[in-house]
Amino acid sequence: MRRLLFVVVGGALAAAALIGQTQAPAPTPTPRIFDPKRPPERELETGIADGFTLAAVGDLIISRPLTQTLPNDPGFAAVVRILQGADAAFGNFETTVVDPARVVGHPYPGQGDVSLVAEPAAVRDLVRMGFDVVSRANNHSMDWGVEGMRETTRVLDEAGLVHAGVGENRGEARAARYLETASGRVALVSMASTFSEHAPAMAPRGRAPGRPGLSPLRVTRSFALPPETLRQLQSVKALLAAPGKTCEVSSPSTLESRKKAEREASENVRFLDTEFRVGTQAAVHYEMDPGDLAEVRQAIRQGKQHSDLLIATIHSHDTGLGCEEPGDFLPILAHAAIDAGAGVFIAHGEHRLMPIEIYKGRPIFYSLANFFWSDILEPIPSETYEQNRDLLAKSFGEAGRPTDADLLAVWNAGSFDDPRVFETVIAVSRWQGGRVAEVLLYPVDLGYGRKLTSSGTPRLASPEMAQSILERLQRISKLYGTRIDIDAGVGRIRLP
Repeated sequence: MRRLLFVVVGGALAAAALIGQTQAPAPTPTPRIFDPKRPPERELETGIADGFTLAAVGDLIISRPLTQTLPNDPGFAAVVRILQGADAAFGNFETTVVDPARVVGHPYPGQGDVSLVAEPAAVRDLVRMGFDVVSRANNHSMDWGVEGMRETTRVLDEAGLVHAGVGENRGEARAARYLETASGRVALVSMASTFSEHAPAMAPRGRAPGRPGLSPLRVTRSFALPPETLRQLQSVKALLAAPGKTCEVSSPSTLESRKKAEREASENVRFLDTEFRVGTQAAVHYEMDPGDLAEVRQAIRQGKQHSDLLIATIHSHDTGLGCEEPGDFLPILAHAAIDAGAGVFIAHGEHRLMPIEIYKGRPIFYSLANFFWSDILEPIPSETYEQNRDLLAKSFGEAGRPTDADLLAVWNAGSFDDPRVFETVIAVSRWQGGRVAEVLLYPVDLGYGRKLTSSGTPRLASPEMAQSILERLQRISKLYGTRIDIDAGVGRIRLP
């Protein structure tokens, strides 16, 4: 026992004696040597076969099958031929599949929105039109809850449509999904910055399970205001800071403090859960969640390493103060996605066409707007009627019994009464030598003002409308250094 104690104490004293002495530096780790035949960074290069074409469109807000009308609708038939003529066709599947005869899930329309719904036959119809791959992360992914999300997954899988952006946890929602083609393997990573509160998927942690949902890219919005406007906002905040006291006679000290607040403009004011700062002019700024951005970049990198071409896509309603200006985070995100391996970046969600940029020889579409815009939607849940009670009473009278069509008509009139909502393009990109050689832009008319049964269906635009659409896209894209030539009603971007 004494000998053991002596050994332990002696060891401790010896260790203590070493404290303060200069320790030998740790050996420098040997650089990791990769197989020169298989360098990792090579996998980030686009390797799709020469001549490969991708047809990309925006939001697929479809509710029923439409291909039965093709024999009598030449404009729609021309659009379908463009989709079918591409090696792959992409769109954003912005609805939930629910069979009216087999109700799965429950509607969650949220404040100020409706629960979109599509018949299963509409999905099979998209395949007949030529669609191969669709994104799922958007603000309507969870309109019918987790059950609706799962039912939509089942129907898409049965139809053979590759889809990404939702899953049983955040890892699944983030992950790339793959389309096998004769020209190579195409990957898709889908995310959204616009969604309802409980829509994002959650990762498991310890004993806490994950949560089904969509792949989120959370952004925080703030505003810049001129100094005088910011001072006015401070005055409003001070006035509302003490509810119930505005009826009291203000003391001299209270008046003086209020005047002082009006005279001074600090750099930041937080009001109504929003940050405001001083600036030379009014502007809106978005800050991406760094954790979400890191996970998205990793998903893109891995997806590209396992594919020949990767499509990165986001659903976002976050714009600048101008209706043709993307949110300031989107160029940063798009460039980061391309640097991580994406061969094309596609945004959707803003219901109007936004600029096109070419970055490192790869196209960025800041919004391809709508492609299908179905104004036939049923059933609409009772909560949506309750939220729009005053609007319906004003439109139809207290004794009125509005239908689903009536409700959608007055709801759309206040939000989407703009011809640009019904104007879009099909963007067909062609690859050559691992790079995009050209992008063709086919103008499309969704039939603003037509009857419900024919509006919202894409048709090639008339020559006059085609010229108008392309000239607007030409003008707003010029700010991003993109030249769009117009020839015979088709836009063309040539890349060196």
